[in-house]
Order: sequence, then structure tokens, then C-alpha cells
Amino acid sequence: MGFFKRNKGTPLKELERYHGKRVSYVVEREGAEENVIGRTGGISVDSEKLVVVCDGHEVFRCSTDGIVCAELMSHNGADIKGKDMTTGKLRHIVVHYANKR
Repeated sequence: MGFFKRNKGTPLKELERYHGKRVSYVVEREGAEENVIGRTGGISVDSEKLVVVCDGHEVFRCSTDGIVCAELMSHNGADIKGKDMTTGKLRHIVVHYANKR
């Protein structure tokens, strides 16, 4: 009871690791469904927001405050949960990195 502190999100220093990552495709999870929302793009992170752009269009924009971001166990993508800055709705996306060949 009070031994563990509740984490309110991923620290900015950890989020900065994702800046500049190339993206193969992005999937949005809604309940048990997964829908592809974009292909071929990248991730941008600054002190205020995390943005995922695919095919020249913004598919996800979220404030860095309260965002939860974790790398997949395979290290070929990231799981991101946060409140969308445009709609205010909580969104859950999975970003799959592009191969660096």
C-alpha cells in the first residue's frame, strides 16, 4: 500500500529514442480489432508531442505528457498509447519499423 509509485507515462528521455525511426506500417487497435492506418513514414518527437506521419499525412499526434510507449519484444516496433491532440480520444497504436537494408 504505497510501496510502488504509479508511473504517469514514459519519460521524455526514453521517448526521444523513437525520434527519426522509419516506419513500415502503423496499426490502430480498437478493442479486438486492428486496422492499418498508414504505411511508409516516420516518427517525430519533441518536448511537447509525438507525431507519426505516413505517406505524407499525419496519422497520430499525441502529447508527450502521459503517453505510454514501449518497444515490442522483437525490437522491430513500438506500442504507443496516448490521448490524441486533435480529437481528445485515447488511442492505441502499434508502429512497425522499416528494415534498414
